[in-house]
Amino acid sequence: MTALRTAFLLCLLALFALPASAQDLTFSGCTDAAGRKVPTRLDTESPLLVTTLMENGRPTIVYNPRALPDLTDAARAFLYAHECARHNLGQARYVRTEASAQAADCWGLATLQRSGMLREDDAVSALQSSLVFTPQQWLRVPGPARGFALASCPTARVATPSNPRWNQCVHRCGDRLFHCGRSQSCQSTYDACQAACPR
Repeated sequence: MTALRTAFLLCLLALFALPASAQDLTFSGCTDAAGRKVPTRLDTESPLLVTTLMENGRPTIVYNPRALPDLTDAARAFLYAHECARHNLGQARYVRTEASAQAADCWGLATLQRSGMLREDDAVSALQSSLVFTPQQWLRVPGPARGFALASCPTARVATPSNPRWNQCVHRCGDRLFHCGRSQSCQSTYDACQAACPR
């Protein structure tokens, strides 16, 4: 799962390094609680910023970065990470509640922090202040309508910038693990590869 999360983080970094006009790319690297890939599809006609739909018998995250064009890049990334978190935390099949939304919010925040996207001291509070929606906007973002409490997330105080060389190395290790399979031997090889990556 670490390799898949690393792949997700790399995709986040790649997406938000692009100019705004090119940010219609989709993310990859989202997985469910069982480690299965959850595909993402870009749909610039969708009225929702991000949601999950069943397509061909499997859940697919549908993402439209143009749904709320005034959102900051960090807010869009956070809301996508929130939706991915619902799958990773095993929430996707259940009704959204404030408690489950808060858990997904904290997972999404941790994802952005690990990616290095939220590096400045005031980045979390700036993100939270950008997550204030009108009733009409709440119809376009993952609900339920709520106040965000990012400062109460356990990771909110631990924003460690990522090392791009380490990310690339771990990504290569993860690629090898993906092609090798899920055996104990493959996992041991991955663990040794990751441990050798420069910090």
